[in-house]
Amino acid sequence: AFNPSITQLNEGPGNNTTSIQRNNDGTFVTGVPTPRKRNDGSGIPLNGLFMSLFKNIYQEGETMEITFSTDTLVSDTLFLNFSLFHGAQHYKEYTGDMTLFIVPGELVAYATIYLMKDSLNDGDKDVTLRLQNLPFNYLPLNNNLPIRILDIDFEVAPFGTPIQPTYDVVSSTQSTGYYDGLVGLSGTNLYVAIQDIIANPAMVRAQTYNDLITILKASDQNPENNNQIWLVYLEKGRAKNDFQTGSSNLGVWNREHTFPRSRGGFFSIDADTLSDGKDIYWTTNADSLRHANSDAHAIRAVDGQENSSRGNQFYGQYSGPVGSQGGFRGDVARSAFFLTTRYNGLELVPGYPEGMVGQFGHLDTLLAWHRLDKPDDFEMNRNNVVYTWQYNRNPFIDMPELVEYLWGDRVGDPWPGPTSLEHTAPHAIRLFPNPAKNSIQIAGLDGPASVEIYTAHGQHVLTQQVFGSTQLTLPGNGGLYILHIHYQGNHIVQKLLVEE
Repeated sequence: AFNPSITQLNEGPGNNTTSIQRNNDGTFVTGVPTPRKRNDGSGIPLNGLFMSLFKNIYQEGETMEITFSTDTLVSDTLFLNFSLFHGAQHYKEYTGDMTLFIVPGELVAYATIYLMKDSLNDGDKDVTLRLQNLPFNYLPLNNNLPIRILDIDFEVAPFGTPIQPTYDVVSSTQSTGYYDGLVGLSGTNLYVAIQDIIANPAMVRAQTYNDLITILKASDQNPENNNQIWLVYLEKGRAKNDFQTGSSNLGVWNREHTFPRSRGGFFSIDADTLSDGKDIYWTTNADSLRHANSDAHAIRAVDGQENSSRGNQFYGQYSGPVGSQGGFRGDVARSAFFLTTRYNGLELVPGYPEGMVGQFGHLDTLLAWHRLDKPDDFEMNRNNVVYTWQYNRNPFIDMPELVEYLWGDRVGDPWPGPTSLEHTAPHAIRLFPNPAKNSIQIAGLDGPASVEIYTAHGQHVLTQQVFGSTQLTLPGNGGLYILHIHYQGNHIVQKLLVEE
């Protein structure tokens, strides 16, 4: 209850200019604020010092200009000391005068720092600009300013991104005989035999959810810059250093479960907060459904906001952000095929099975995405990287035809083994112009071929027989289309952008 012996103080109504303040004797009073002074106005007033930069991202070899400014004119020479820190250590890859001064009667001083350029690819650096030993009568209005220094010696992979795919540059690293025993099997027997390989408790390892951060930095690395990861859905690179660590998901990346956790019924435990590396792992088997929470074959690096936008929508309900080229669609379909084969208790079904934990859809969409977006070098490299951690592979990347025998138009047929290469060399068949408007020229054909055109969502648009290099009239609507060219026993898949 309110104590009537205590006097209540009020600041006053509306946007008043007073505040409740404590006196030196412990009593309180309502009065005009006295920032940087004692409430009674006594003591030494503090002069505020502010640091500013033109930008907060620089490249090696650039010059960084720093401005130091005080609120009021300095009365005695102000000597300023500052340093750049990388974590708790001094950052040493720069030159310049780190000591300067503001003379009496002035407000501003400037520092020029040259960020040294080397020939090493040692990653982007997040450093802080830190004031040191500031005199007692000055108040730092900001400090520890974050700065990113980009390494210009980043590596470029010999293969393309999912939206500029290459094929047959990256080979599977599967061990000899890894898929032995599948030929001639069909139906449930084929499914069980695959599961026995990819969920073999004597071989396969499960890692923690936090280990996924390390795995994704390698498996989802941007082929165009090894200091970045490749964002699924958004289809672009982002700095590896920008992993989400706080509550804001703006401009950062995090981990995306292609088969949402709430749909599968698998979640984290306390031990998932550890990052303990490759050699510390859980044993696992087909019934270890909780380990799907950290299975790298079905988890991708994703823009934080896009992860929230997708939520736990089924594929088909969610087809990526507006403007995406769909280079991720076959990849996420094959991750869903993998997960439902790897773990008991998961199933792919037609439609959108709301309220049915363990079921995921839309199967028809996943099949269409798988057929239209065949495994490329990015996905094969990803498969190889995850293999070094989990000691299992995604067979639907190594042998994409398997999908048809478990879910597609060959269900019930015995598996004959992998077919011959599905992609010819990129230079063998050429489409131009691309982007196109009304028509395209197909060059490199010396005989009869069949051309099929699909929309990015899997809708069949056109099938046409051609003979030799030819001109093909395109659909009237603009957008991304997938061309399947069947020629001399080869199956060539090309993406085509049609302008309005």
